Amino acid sequence: MAKHVLNTSDDDFDFVLIGLVCLENQYHIINAVNDVLKINLCLIDYLPFNLKNGKLFKFSLYNFLDEGLGLDYNLVPNTSNFDEPDGNGNNANDLFGAVDVDESVKLIKELPKTDYFILLKGEDLHNYQFKIIDKLKTIPEVIQVQSIEAKELGSKRNLIF
Repeated sequence: MAKHVLNTSDDDFDFVLIGLVCLENQYHIINAVNDVLKINLCLIDYLPFNLKNGKLFKFSLYNFLDEGLGLDYNLVPNTSNFDEPDGNGNNANDLFGAVDVDESVKLIKELPKTDYFILLKGEDLHNYQFKIIDKLKTIPEVIQVQSIEAKELGSKRNLIF
């Protein structure tokens, strides 16, 4: 069987990664980020990942393109909900056979306390990075805002989308 390897270069990680620690749900934090940054993040897709034993997990992807500044904002939660694959498995003898079990995984397992990631892409993003971080710190529900070096993460390939 052939082995396939995802080749990643430094060009693949040409973005700024900001982590948010916040106990609020994703809809609340999206509204707060939109208000503070004067942008309009919208759900554009669900990122599917097969992470555990062939189980499919999806991560919501929100995006906004600021054409005036040339910045592309992407927000993705670190935690995903389990999406049951189609199948007719008989769980009658299972302890939780009649109960729906909500299972989730982390997109970036090295940062389990980080709830959301904001990926900034663009031509002059390093000039705006600190202004954006300062504005995000003003959101009362956000406990911590951190700048993250994506190249140092073991799960960094999960951030390429």
